Amino acid sequence: MKRYYKVLPLMLLTMTLAAGCGGKKMINEDIAGQAPPAASAESDKAPQSVVVPEDKPVTEDVKSEDLSGGAASKSGGKFASLAPGDELTRVAESKGQLFTVYFDFDKYNIRDGDRESLSKNAKWLGLNSSVKVRIEGHADERGETEYNLALGDKRAKNVEKYLEDMGIKAVRLSTISYGEEKPADPGHDEDAWSKNRRAEFAITSAN
Repeated sequence: MKRYYKVLPLMLLTMTLAAGCGGKKMINEDIAGQAPPAASAESDKAPQSVVVPEDKPVTEDVKSEDLSGGAASKSGGKFASLAPGDELTRVAESKGQLFTVYFDFDKYNIRDGDRESLSKNAKWLGLNSSVKVRIEGHADERGETEYNLALGDKRAKNVEKYLEDMGIKAVRLSTISYGEEKPADPGHDEDAWSKNRRAEFAITSAN
């Protein structure tokens, strides 16, 4: 009987330790079986390959009424004009284009000095709601052909996004990149290059 009393505590201790280990194992399995948190799942998604403007567009100068076409007035020509005889309408009627915007070397963000031209383009498109334009991205001659094509594409798409943020419907806009293939100035210095780093607006439809 004395021997039984000596063995009994050892048996109880062994059972307690075994129960404790089993509980820990169950907890580990439960944790391992949980789905990853939603935030972790979102972080695993591949980033979208969309060209996004490096700076948010400034749209204070473009009012909703500018885009509604309600204030449209013909200036005697094919298109409605922002003001009697304004330059943008003359360019549209004579060249089939809107104002060109320019870029710094190896950049595709919209410069502060070109936002006014883009605002006028957006207002004009608002008055002429049937007009569609093709935004053509260009680069200067420096760099590889493939790189310049990609840079021209980023410039065109960045301008397109800028106009969409101003309220111009995406269905009225299209883009293309010519890279270095269509220089505005054939020169080989900074004066020529600064004119070639650009995005032009070709009117493709006025119906």
